Amino acid sequence: MKMTVSQHLEEFRTRLIRCIIFVLMSAILAFYFSDEILYILKLPSKGLIENFLILKPAESITIYLKTALFSGLIFASPLIFWEIFSFIKPAVGAKDISILKWAAIAFLLFVCGGAFVYWTVLSKAIAFLTFLSKGLTDSAIQITLSSYISFTMALLLCGAGIFQIPLAAFILTKIGLITPKMLISKRKEAYFALIIAAAVITPTTDVFSLALFVVPMIILYEVGVIFSKTVHKKNMFKGEKAYEEQC
Repeated sequence: MKMTVSQHLEEFRTRLIRCIIFVLMSAILAFYFSDEILYILKLPSKGLIENFLILKPAESITIYLKTALFSGLIFASPLIFWEIFSFIKPAVGAKDISILKWAAIAFLLFVCGGAFVYWTVLSKAIAFLTFLSKGLTDSAIQITLSSYISFTMALLLCGAGIFQIPLAAFILTKIGLITPKMLISKRKEAYFALIIAAAVITPTTDVFSLALFVVPMIILYEVGVIFSKTVHKKNMFKGEKAYEEQC
C-alpha cells in the first residue's frame, strides 16, 4: 500500500527520534569509557604534540561530552543504518534480509573509512600542521585538547562518510536516479569533483596526503559503478519479465 507524503514525513520523524535515542543511550555508555577513548584519539599525536591545553574551567566537561556523543554515534551506527535502510525500503524494494545485509555492509564501510583515516591520514596531517605552525611562532606549539578532538572527530567522520560511496551508488541506481552509463560518461567530472573534495577535506597541502584521500575515493567510485551495473541489470531483468507477463 502506497503511503502519503504526510505518512512518509511521520515515519521519517519516528525513525529520526529513534536514531537520536540510540545515540544518546550509546553516549551514556561511552561516557564511562571516555578516558580510554580520549587516549586512543590522542595516539596519532604522540611525539608531535607534547602537551594539550585546557583554557576554560568547564572545557573538560565539554571534551568529555563531545567524546561521549562522538563515540555514541559510532556505537549506534548499526542501528542508525538499519533505520535508514528500513525507511528507504519501499523505494529500493529490498526484503527484510536485504536490509540487514546492506545495513551490515554500511557499518563495515563506516568502520573501514574511520580506520583508514586513523591509521594512514591523521598522524601525517598532524605532523604537517605542526610543522607549518612552527614557522608562525617562536615558542612551542600550544594546542587545546578541545580543538584537537574536534579536528580528529571531523576527519574520522569524513573518512567514514566517503566510504559510503558504493552504497550511495547502489541506492540511487535502485531508485532510478542514476544509471551505470551516467556514472561512466561522467567519470572525468566525477574524478575532478573527488579531487576537489579531497583537497577540502585534507588539512594538508602536500600531494602525498591528498593522494591518501583521492586514491581510495576513486577506487570506491569504481566499486560504486560495479554496484550500479549489478543493480541496473536486475532492474532491467525485472522490467523485461513484467513486460512479458503483461503480453
